[in-house]
Amino acid sequence: MSKLDQKLQQLYQQSKTEHPMPESLKQQLLQLTSKPNTMRWTTYWPVVQGVAASAALIWLAQQLWWQPAYYQIQLQTDNSYHQVQLHSLSDTEAPAQQSAYQQRYRHYQQARQQLEQTNSLIGQLRFHDHQWQIAVCDQLLVKIDQLLAEELQQDQPWLEGQWVELKTGQQGQILAVYSRQQALQCDG
Repeated sequence: MSKLDQKLQQLYQQSKTEHPMPESLKQQLLQLTSKPNTMRWTTYWPVVQGVAASAALIWLAQQLWWQPAYYQIQLQTDNSYHQVQLHSLSDTEAPAQQSAYQQRYRHYQQARQQLEQTNSLIGQLRFHDHQWQIAVCDQLLVKIDQLLAEELQQDQPWLEGQWVELKTGQQGQILAVYSRQQALQCDG
């Protein structure tokens, strides 16, 4: 220790003896230091409430602004098939496309009426123009957009030329595509 440090220490000890701490203050300090420094759950409660409220707001905002995909069936024309259907998922629709939506909805209704008669079709898979297609003889060609195809292939990947059974719902939407060992016999 340097002389300055020694001198300061001496002055501190002298001041301490001349001016002792009041006994009541000493007891208060001892009580504060003797308590264990544990945080109770009540001290965290406002933080928990804030986090829960933030999570609820984020979820609500997501529900309000996220638009779910909707299923579409469009009828198309082709000289080789009696009917061509394009099945797709769409995330949103543009306001300018409202009339196009109404037209697609009419086509969807027509396709639905025809598909309600059958819930199962057998056809052959092929990949053409960046989309999967299922040909049911020369009667029906079902085109499936890439987004829907990815959803349907989660259980089993598709192969070009594979025979499949197409399961449809009551509104004509494709519910599943199953591998089929037996080929469909088309009338010539």
